[in-house]
Amino acid sequence: VRNLFYNVPARLKFLKSDITEKQKISSIMTKFALAYPNIRFKLFNEKQLILHTSGNGDRREILNQLYGVDIAKQMLEVIFEDHPYRINGYISPISITRSNRKDITFFVNGRWIQDIALNSALLKAYHTMIMVGRYPISVLFLEFPEAFVDVNGHPTKAEVRFSQPDLVFSMVQRAARRALLAYSP
Repeated sequence: VRNLFYNVPARLKFLKSDITEKQKISSIMTKFALAYPNIRFKLFNEKQLILHTSGNGDRREILNQLYGVDIAKQMLEVIFEDHPYRINGYISPISITRSNRKDITFFVNGRWIQDIALNSALLKAYHTMIMVGRYPISVLFLEFPEAFVDVNGHPTKAEVRFSQPDLVFSMVQRAARRALLAYSP
């Protein structure tokens, strides 16, 4: 994409620095790659390859590109099903944490979302297992019936509303806790 807003000066003036905009694009492409692992993605910046996925459906391969081989290998698989609800993905073991919540990622029905309650549910699963002020890495995919989720709560569709938020909180917490306990010594 070149000169995207050349004829729309009002939009052009709100662009951030090149580095910031490149980071945002890379972040969005990574989220697409995680959400759709069966699609091959290639992202270049000034002829430099930034992201390349095979499209073979292996999300752990994408985690490898994001976090490196060592962390990707250690990520714990989450599999939770309580028909018609499903949660799957990966969370970090208690030995791998971050100083901020930036690497806590949720998708609902293939859509990347931001949700404070889901973050809290995940952190509650790690309660007493990791130090205060430390946060896990997670990439969790929640699959719920469409009627259960309202995606029209935010203009960018990055925030959703659940018809039963307490149930969702409980399921995320249980799914993560089960994975932690299953893989922990």
